[in-house]
Amino acid sequence: MIHRHYYKRLIEEMTSCWTVILWAFLFFLIIAVTLSILPILIQQILLASFVEKNAAAIQTGMLTMMMLLITRSLADYGGHYLMRKAGNRLCMQLNCALFDKLLNLPHQYYQNLNKHHAIDTVLISIKQTSRSTVQIITILVRNTLIVISLVLCLAWLDQNFALLVLLLIPFAIIMLQIVQNQEDVKSHTHAPAVNKLTGHLQRSIENYRLIRLYGGQQQECKRLKNDAQSIQNNDMQQINYIAFVATLCQLVMILIVVAITYLITQQILKGAFTLEQTGAFITALLLLITPIRRLASIPQALQVAQKYLEQVFSLLDQHTVSDDSDKTLPESQGKLTFDHISFFDQKSGKPMLQRINLKIRSGETVAIICKTKHLRSQIVDLMLGFYQPTTGKMLLDDNPFTEIKHADLLAQFALISSESVILNDRIAGNIAYGSTECADEASITAAAYSARASTFIREMPDGFQTRVDEKGTNLTLQQWQHIAIARAMLKKPSILIIDDLWLQSDQMSLNEILAKLTQNHTTIILMHAMPRTIDHIDRIFLLENGVIAEKNLEK
Repeated sequence: MIHRHYYKRLIEEMTSCWTVILWAFLFFLIIAVTLSILPILIQQILLASFVEKNAAAIQTGMLTMMMLLITRSLADYGGHYLMRKAGNRLCMQLNCALFDKLLNLPHQYYQNLNKHHAIDTVLISIKQTSRSTVQIITILVRNTLIVISLVLCLAWLDQNFALLVLLLIPFAIIMLQIVQNQEDVKSHTHAPAVNKLTGHLQRSIENYRLIRLYGGQQQECKRLKNDAQSIQNNDMQQINYIAFVATLCQLVMILIVVAITYLITQQILKGAFTLEQTGAFITALLLLITPIRRLASIPQALQVAQKYLEQVFSLLDQHTVSDDSDKTLPESQGKLTFDHISFFDQKSGKPMLQRINLKIRSGETVAIICKTKHLRSQIVDLMLGFYQPTTGKMLLDDNPFTEIKHADLLAQFALISSESVILNDRIAGNIAYGSTECADEASITAAAYSARASTFIREMPDGFQTRVDEKGTNLTLQQWQHIAIARAMLKKPSILIIDDLWLQSDQMSLNEILAKLTQNHTTIILMHAMPRTIDHIDRIFLLENGVIAEKNLEK
């Protein structure tokens, strides 16, 4: 069944393609006109050959035919070139819609997304959708114009005969579609039966110990044999039915051909058709065969395209993160509150946080000890508003997260992680990224200098414009950490989150920068173990089994 709403939405996505398609329409019109002229040209050549015996007219007619065929070939190339161009534009339009959708989905969706396989499938579906759409439009427009032009040509030769052909064309298309639909029905009905047999055979193989233990091999063979015989019988019935329908359709087509042939013969015997007119009629009828067959294949092509459309729009229909709040957030003071927060893991359903009450004052540096990386990640997602707590609420400067636009909320935070995260293909792009992308060179340089990254950056081949590979192997992990600090400094957040990165005895330069950072921001340090030194930390909390407890500081 063809779902029209998919194609309506596809048409809406093709806004950038219609100009190119209209130009392709002009080329297809040229093809139709040249083909409609061919029967008339054949008529003139036959007249010059058998009636007038005019060699010059024959030569002129053959040269004209050659020029028409060349024109038709060039127009065919031009039309298909423009349609491929339209297909590329449609592909890019759908890709852009996909990228925008994927980067704005709710956080829960990413947990359930099989990132590689699912995305690969959608990208392939988009490509196939673009190809199928272009193919269907090409078949429909090109062959419809050809049929109309040839029918007009027949009308010019003989109106009554052209009317008959026009009435018979829909019957021919219907007959061809019936045969094609029967093949589709066979493939769809055959698959479930084969899957059932495969399932039985698979279970028999998996349970071979018990089957052999109880001597059930013959019983299983008999059961599988019955299933296979049932499939064969159904196949035979389907094949016989399809063969009967195909034969019936062929008989109808033969009757149509015989009727047309008979009418032409009668017209010749009556003297109504001359030799050259007969040749023109036969040429026009032969030229009609291919476009009619192509038009008959459109429903099948639509069914194939619909499978890809369903895959594409199933993802594009996902709800994105919405900013429904109209409340504007003034400049934040960096006060963060966990108010009776409970949170359950999305996969296991186990409690991660249980009625956590924690108030982090503006400008305070707080360390939270979480033993697992997964738990630290969950806390970061809660603070960034990607997850909503199961119970309780998060507040920023006494404003509930739910009343703050998510984009405004994220603008108040920066994250520095112990892992290298590559966001751009150049070093400068990794420092000035996203909302700070338009930062001037002086600001980028100042941030790199403050993060003590400018020294090793200037030693690189192209300085700040040095390209980095996808894995960032041309920089050490510690150098990437300095770049992450520069990125955070350039953003100038009110709250800084430091994930599993704190003072280490072998990283004096990094230690000095981190210590300096804590003086200017509300800082939340997530750690997997107690810090070796409590310098620059105001409070430490230990999170175990979903319960948080404050540790006494002994400085």
